[in-house]
Amino acid sequence: MKKLLFVGVLGWISLGVAFETGRTSQGLSELQQLGITAGVAQACGVGEKLKNFELIANRIIANPTATVEEEKKQLKEFAAYKLAAYNEQKRQPALSCQEVIRRFNDLPIFQSIIYADGTIKLPDGRIIKPNRPLKKTKEKK
Repeated sequence: MKKLLFVGVLGWISLGVAFETGRTSQGLSELQQLGITAGVAQACGVGEKLKNFELIANRIIANPTATVEEEKKQLKEFAAYKLAAYNEQKRQPALSCQEVIRRFNDLPIFQSIIYADGTIKLPDGRIIKPNRPLKKTKEKK
């Protein structure tokens, strides 16, 4: 697991490049990179910005799925990578938290736009539309 996390952190370092080019770095899937990034960032206490990251990550992960079951499976895998990265960063950090926070705050993913229908436009111009319509929630009065 340590080897995977170390490779993940190396991949995370170039996460911005991976999102810009639409490719993965270090052989990690986009889902793995997102999970590792979220876990390391949470371990370092990045604060409220993590919520925005996870909202964007959720749309990147969920939009391509064809079924609710597939979406749940993908999000569970995201959570597993997040937890493993969190634990490893707490136990034996590959980067200092100061460096993690600096790099996290500079990720281009934060320039993404999420539309009301769930469509997401990434900074590289890539648009990911949901395969299934989002459920509308009733507003509380």
